[in-house]
Amino acid sequence: MNMDTRKPVGNLAESIRSLLGLKANLTSSWADSVSDIIKSLPSEEPRTDRIKPAKSETTNSFDDKEVNSGTIILKLKDELAALTAYINQLNIQRRQVLNEFLDLKGNIRVFCRIRPITVGENSSHLSTVVTLDSSNALLKLAENKSKRYSFDKVFHPGSSQDDVFLEVEPVIKTALDGYNACIFAYGQTGTGKTYTMEGTPDCPGVVPRAMEVLFKQAVDSNHAFLFSFSMLEIYLGNLKDLLVPQSTKVTDPLPPSLSVHTDPKGGIEIDNLVSIQVSDFNQALSLYRLGRRFRSTASTNSNIASSRSHW
Repeated sequence: MNMDTRKPVGNLAESIRSLLGLKANLTSSWADSVSDIIKSLPSEEPRTDRIKPAKSETTNSFDDKEVNSGTIILKLKDELAALTAYINQLNIQRRQVLNEFLDLKGNIRVFCRIRPITVGENSSHLSTVVTLDSSNALLKLAENKSKRYSFDKVFHPGSSQDDVFLEVEPVIKTALDGYNACIFAYGQTGTGKTYTMEGTPDCPGVVPRAMEVLFKQAVDSNHAFLFSFSMLEIYLGNLKDLLVPQSTKVTDPLPPSLSVHTDPKGGIEIDNLVSIQVSDFNQALSLYRLGRRFRSTASTNSNIASSRSHW
């Protein structure tokens, strides 16, 4: 028999079984002998020389997958680098547009918010303020006497917290671009400063909205930011750290004194002021609510817990 046409040994059991089926007239002893031979054969496993091509194909398949994966990873890295560069360019353009917008509006802007008269409030002794347009208000002092005031923006009595924050939001966003930003409310007791700045749970004011916007802007940015929270007030010319419980007994230790000075870069630093790192808006809001509890307040004719300090 030609060696090239010889069947593999691995198929011998199958061939013998075929012979047993075809040779029905063989003696039982011959059949038993053949059966013994079949039983003595090793289990049918692929020959080593036949596995080698399969291994080679598998190896080539793995190699091809690795090459394809490497190509895909390189492509994704290139796309990510391009997107990062594009986002950086957009941030630069955004800062330029925002700076131009604020330059046109002015670095220092003064708003006037007219508080509506509440139910049950005695308005007989109050002067009437009329909103002429978005920049002018008229104060009626007497029957035929009035005075006109001009501002960068006038909010009429029906203005919402959203309306107010919409005007100050651009200034707040510049803080993450490295600019100093300051927003404060000024007015007599009972004019609505606390409502504008703090608001209520249903209608938050400038401060909680500002914190929320800063954290959202940081998340949307492709830069990493580290936030720290501090809170103080100025009362009777003294600085008070609102994150440090104040002494209630003579034996209680006094909190460290605070002093203000400028750093080499021209920034403002306050020695001994508690600064706590925060990672999200909820942490900052919790500290803000804690600090409000330690503010100096007093009862007035307009407000039971009127603020006595600047903060």
